[in-house]
Amino acid sequence: MGRPIKKKFFGNLITPFQNHATGGKTGVGAEGVASITVTNSGTNYSQGTTISFGTPDISGGIQATGTPVIPATGANAGTIASINITNSGSGYSSAPTMTVTKAATITAAATGNSGLTATNTFTVASVTGIEIGMTIAGAATGISGKVTLIDTVLNRITTSVPNNDNWTDASNLTFTDAGASFAKTVVLTTGRQDAIAFTAYLTAGTTGVANGDILKQEASRRYLVRNSEGTGQCKLLTTSTLTAGTMNIVATDYNGSTYFVSKLTAHKVRLVQYIESGSFLIANSAATGWTLNAATGTVVTIANTI
Repeated sequence: MGRPIKKKFFGNLITPFQNHATGGKTGVGAEGVASITVTNSGTNYSQGTTISFGTPDISGGIQATGTPVIPATGANAGTIASINITNSGSGYSSAPTMTVTKAATITAAATGNSGLTATNTFTVASVTGIEIGMTIAGAATGISGKVTLIDTVLNRITTSVPNNDNWTDASNLTFTDAGASFAKTVVLTTGRQDAIAFTAYLTAGTTGVANGDILKQEASRRYLVRNSEGTGQCKLLTTSTLTAGTMNIVATDYNGSTYFVSKLTAHKVRLVQYIESGSFLIANSAATGWTLNAATGTVVTIANTI
């Protein structure tokens, strides 16, 4: 079949799938989340606050994960000081959304005030769902303050304000995450190896799916691929209409005219004309050089994810 494509073009080498031919790792194209720049740390967030990232743009990508860093004490208490990225993910061609989810409001049945008026402790039936940093309010008593300590053995809540003379053991207490105003900018990684883009229709699927991961080049016209439909073998077609077990790869010349790839090796690509822009620079069924960078002269660029 000629010299096979270098495995680096199959993906970014970031997901733990063992390449059948080489034993090396392959991975989906595009970037991960490098960092979060906090532009407004906000106020009044509890320790129960969580964050989540949007799904990757590229099929087969890994969704990024992270946790907010929220000081419990000091001048920055209740702010989201930073985001700890626990998995940078992959498959993002643009910065994903990042959603902040506050802890759910909890109403707890109060059972005692530790026996003393003007202390800062309240005993409740259960501390489940109550987080440090939540605001506390009595059902009809005007109590307000923040949770500073939780005793899970005694079901006792310590707060920043005393329970006053108006509070009674019979009153329910409401605990709320009052966080607000956090703002950020999501920064993606850069410089990961580009990966060949394709559309494949797996036999396990129902239609063609754009992008994914080439796991192995089995012949110049046949590949083992993975996308949202699963993993399977696909043969290259030179048409936009795919059937089960087929795929296509598109190349573009310097004029912007596009071609279907009919055969691909390490240094040469054979092309079938697709959509003309001005004129086709490559004759139908001719072979030429290829790159994942910008097309130059008669060297075409293969569609890719970055």
